Amino acid sequence: MKGELILLTGVWFQVMGTAIAAIGETILIKEEHEGYRLVSIGNGYEAAGNSLQAIGAEMLSGGEEGERLRMTGDWIQAAGNLTNVKAAELQFSGEEIEGLNLDLVGDSVQSIGAALEAYGASIGSTRFKKLLTAGNTIQSLGAGIEAIGETFILKGEREAGLQITAFGSYAQAAGATLAAVALTKEYGDG
Repeated sequence: MKGELILLTGVWFQVMGTAIAAIGETILIKEEHEGYRLVSIGNGYEAAGNSLQAIGAEMLSGGEEGERLRMTGDWIQAAGNLTNVKAAELQFSGEEIEGLNLDLVGDSVQSIGAALEAYGASIGSTRFKKLLTAGNTIQSLGAGIEAIGETFILKGEREAGLQITAFGSYAQAAGATLAAVALTKEYGDG
C-alpha cells in the first residue's frame, strides 16, 4: 500500500501544480507580474508530484519496460519543472529574456518526459492504459504548446505568445487530471 499512496499523492500534487501554473499563466495575460510567482509555485508542486510518482512507481514496479519508461518520464518531467521554477523566478525578478529562454528549455524537457510516459503507458499492462496514455499525451502536447508560446514572445509577439502559453498550460492541467484519474482507478481501490 505504501507505493500506491506515494504514487497517488504524486499524481494529485502534479494536478494541483498544473492548475496553479495555469492560473499564473492566465494572470500574465493581464500583464500582472505576480503571475510568475504562481507559475513558479505550480511548477514546484509539479516537480514534487513527478518525483513522488517515480518513487511510488519504482516501489510498485515489476520491471516491465513500460513501467521503466514511465518512471524515466516522471524524472525527466521533474527536471523540466525545476527548470521552469528557475525561469519563472528570473522573469519575476525582471530578467525576462533569460527567463523565457530557460522556460522554453524547461517546457521542452517536460514535453519529452510526458511523451515518454505516454509511450510507456501505451505498452504497459495497466487496466486503464488508454486513459493514462491519453492524459500523458495531452500533457506532452500542452508543454510543447507552452514552448511554442514562449517562442512567439521571444520573437516579439507577446500577446499571442501569452495566450498560446496559457492554452498549453491548461492542456497540461487537463492531461495531468486524466492521468491522475487513470492511476487512481488503477491503484486507489487498494
